[in-house]
Amino acid sequence: MLLPLLLGFSATMLNHAYQRSLRAAERDALHGQIYILLGAAEPSSRGLQLPPVLSEPRYSSVNSGLLGWVVNTDGALQWRSRSSELIDPANMPTVTTAFGPGRIQFFSTWLDGREYYAISYDTVWDVNNKERGYRFIAMQSREPMTNELEAYQKRLWKWLGGLALLLVVVQTLIAKWGLSPLRKLAADLEKVEEGLEQLPGAYPAEIQPVTDNLNRVLRSERAQRERYRNTLSDLAHSLKTPLAVIRGQLENKQHMPAENLAQLIDEQVSRMSAIVDHQLRRASAQVVQASQSSATPVKPVVERLVRAMQKVYQTKAMRFHQEVADHLHFQGDEADLMELLGNLIDNACKYGRHSVAISAQQQGRDLALIIEDDGPGVAADVQHTILTRGARADTATPGQGLGLAVAVDILSSYGGSIDIFRSKLGGAGFAIRIPN
Repeated sequence: MLLPLLLGFSATMLNHAYQRSLRAAERDALHGQIYILLGAAEPSSRGLQLPPVLSEPRYSSVNSGLLGWVVNTDGALQWRSRSSELIDPANMPTVTTAFGPGRIQFFSTWLDGREYYAISYDTVWDVNNKERGYRFIAMQSREPMTNELEAYQKRLWKWLGGLALLLVVVQTLIAKWGLSPLRKLAADLEKVEEGLEQLPGAYPAEIQPVTDNLNRVLRSERAQRERYRNTLSDLAHSLKTPLAVIRGQLENKQHMPAENLAQLIDEQVSRMSAIVDHQLRRASAQVVQASQSSATPVKPVVERLVRAMQKVYQTKAMRFHQEVADHLHFQGDEADLMELLGNLIDNACKYGRHSVAISAQQQGRDLALIIEDDGPGVAADVQHTILTRGARADTATPGQGLGLAVAVDILSSYGGSIDIFRSKLGGAGFAIRIPN
């Protein structure tokens, strides 16, 4: 839509500029004709005279399109060129402005159905020892200029039309080539709908961030579905035992007094209710959106957790070393950061002897968090086990508990990672990386 408007505007401007150029050329040419008339004029006893033949041959050719004549200050005709002999003097255009020596006027006029450009020049001559005013007038038909302008306009529209056609073809090819990655993306999205886990292949740099974000969303959604399945699996597995106890006792109720049976059922129902509440809390803690846009300052959260841990482990007199910059932010919910760091710091306090070190820094686009303790550490052969979620959340190696499984689930929802290493303090170290 913009292309024809742009080309039309360009054509209009070019045509206007060329027309002004032709008009200026006509004015300059008529200036030259005035100088020819002035150069040929001679004062005589009968007034101002010009020779019958001038250096410009068109003045001597009838209907040549170039006319010239001289009038005095009263408007009386003093001289006219042969080219104007077929024109009635009464029809000759006159300049109505007042006479002024040295005044030049350029204008257009109509004569015998033809349009002319005309120029007049007012002069004063010494004739018979008396100053007399004369107005020299030269006129030239606009027909040659009009013909040239029409020819230029035809060429202009021809070339601009060809250019427009070429640009349309080029734009079509560019659009087809430029949109080919989007067509590929659309085809890959159809494969995702059919079961492909993420968008395959490489894309141009312009849309690579889009595909990366789509893959991140797909991974997050897949991880969320996995968390739902894990939670349901844990819930079902946890409810098996109390349900089996109730069924067994109901089948053998004749061996148990009614009051004891009622008490047992109440205990098992309470246990089931506690299991359901626990799994719901786990699920609500895990269902997060990886695209959270809120920014949570890291340092205040760490300071709050340290203060809480100092009270909980007051008898151990734990020493905390913090290296967290003020400008660091976690791109997610504050409750998730509290749960994540709280579980790891709590583990560090639980298994550490005297010291816990907490540090955070920005590494590229990732937020890096490190929690270390001076406890016994984690054996290399169980590091992978404690980070792998089993059928139940509490099947991790004794000593790590549910907290580490919850931390791993929260990290997975944000596309983060956790590594276990040997701390410089001598105990366990947990390195967390979360994309920001």
